[in-house]
Amino acid sequence: MDRFLAFMKMLRERRFGFTLDEVMTGTHHFVNDSGPAGEHPMSFRVTWGTRHVAGYFNPLDPGFMSNWLEGTVTVDGLVVDAPCRGTLELAYFTEAKIRYTFDFKDDLGTPYRYVGEKVNLRPWNLHKTHTTCYGTITNLETNQEVSKSIVYFKFETIPDFMASFRFG
Repeated sequence: MDRFLAFMKMLRERRFGFTLDEVMTGTHHFVNDSGPAGEHPMSFRVTWGTRHVAGYFNPLDPGFMSNWLEGTVTVDGLVVDAPCRGTLELAYFTEAKIRYTFDFKDDLGTPYRYVGEKVNLRPWNLHKTHTTCYGTITNLETNQEVSKSIVYFKFETIPDFMASFRFG
């Protein structure tokens, strides 16, 4: 009954959206002597979505195919389960890419920004392009690049990803 009432409230307020939970895992390496040499684990667990489906699917709306994003990020040698917040842009029609952009802080409060992209999106290569994300982490105080990464959406996580879809 509570879900039904919440649904009815969203309809009355013309506020109808959705969310999904996504996990990306892979590796990163520090650049510019920003940390220990070699490949290190990296992952992020985020919830992303939109609060207004009407604008989301309207190409004339500034929020077209753009989502809010929040969750946690682990970058071995830098942060463990640090809260992160940003956006997920589905730029299929303009740039043929998906872009994750989020900010987080280390234990000392140093701010960082992650920008990761799934590139060259084409219908015939979805198995590769929708699963591989190339990223960069930048220290926002110095504007210096500190890490490069490749993270993946693993096929075995598809059932959890699909089951996480919810209206809200």
